Amino acid sequence: MTVNHKLKPALSWLAVLLFMLAIYFLSAHPAGISNAYSKGIVAFLVENALKLTGKAITDQDMLRLISEVNSVAREYMHGVVFFVLGMLVHNAVRQCGARGVKAVAAALAICVVYGITDEIHQILVPGRAFQLSDLVMDAAGSVIGICVVWALYRKEKDLSG
Repeated sequence: MTVNHKLKPALSWLAVLLFMLAIYFLSAHPAGISNAYSKGIVAFLVENALKLTGKAITDQDMLRLISEVNSVAREYMHGVVFFVLGMLVHNAVRQCGARGVKAVAAALAICVVYGITDEIHQILVPGRAFQLSDLVMDAAGSVIGICVVWALYRKEKDLSG
């Protein structure tokens, strides 16, 4: 099933909006709830990885490993989430007709501004704060996502031309 070319921009921006809403709602969780949620996911993954490998570690080492992996995962998750946002935004901008540097610049501006608003939003959430390091990860993830979409469109153009 192909999507009508007139619907593509609207659907692309709808995907961006829905993803931004998901980011907003995840950012609205107080720090303790957010950390507990991610720690639970990390614990599940670490425990199953150990089962798969047949490795056994002490409970104390398990807790330390979960805490360390969770800390790293939470830091890099900003980059991963904004990687996806960068891809979605660049695609939406292209669906509206922007190309080349204009498309890249517009997509990056949208992602960075959204990252700033997300960090400002977190000031209002208990236990959360505006963190420049998170904003840097947001921007880095966005740049990589935008570059991936740019490269895919470029490759598509090269193959069809």
